[in-house]
Order: sequence, then structure tokens, then C-alpha cells
Amino acid sequence: MSDCLSVLKSAREAELEVKSMLEQIKLFHGILNLKGRTREWAERTVEKIAELENELNRQIDEAVDRKREAVKVLSALSGAEKAAMYQYYILARDWSEIADELYFSERQVYNIRKRAVAHLCERYAVVS
Repeated sequence: MSDCLSVLKSAREAELEVKSMLEQIKLFHGILNLKGRTREWAERTVEKIAELENELNRQIDEAVDRKREAVKVLSALSGAEKAAMYQYYILARDWSEIADELYFSERQVYNIRKRAVAHLCERYAVVS
């Protein structure tokens, strides 16, 4: 398997890109509902939304592929290590949210991450 940490980082980046694109589309839909705009303006806006949605679909497909690979990497972990790493790399949550969710301090979550990375690097023979 390729460098496990880069696979995980790639999955997180893909999730963040999809979330960003969803926010942009939501904003465009809100703009489309503004009153006092011309028909031509509305048509151009609808075209832009359609283009963004097509790009979003492509990014989602790519994100699914990246996440599938990352889940394979994370399958080497268990317990709190797997839970924390899954939430960070697959769901793109931040460490403070993960700490709250798992009822750990942020310091404990960072230590869990450190152990998880060591286990993954050992498993996949990667130098961290």
C-alpha cells in the first residue's frame, strides 16, 4: 500500500473540498432567490449552479475513492485510535470536536493520534 499517511491526508482533503463546494452551491441557490434580477441573470446563475453541481459530483466520486483507500488503511487500527482517526481523516472533523465526541481531552486525542500513526507506520513500514 502506498504511504498510509498521504492516503489519509488525501481523504481528508477530499472531504473538505466537497464540503466547500456544497457551501458554494448553497450560496448560489440563495442568490438565485433574490428579487429584482433579470431573466438573463437568473439563467446565467442557473448555468453556474449546474456547472458547480457537475464539478461537485466529480469531486464526490473522487472523494469516495480516496476515502475507500483510507478506510482500508484505518482497518489496521481498533478502539479509540480507529474512532479518532476515522473522524479526523474520513469525516474531516477537527480535534476539539473529536475530543468532545469521544469524551477525551484534546491532549489525550493528540496522544491517541500519535499512537495510531505509530501503529500505522509500523504496519505499513513507513517512516513517520
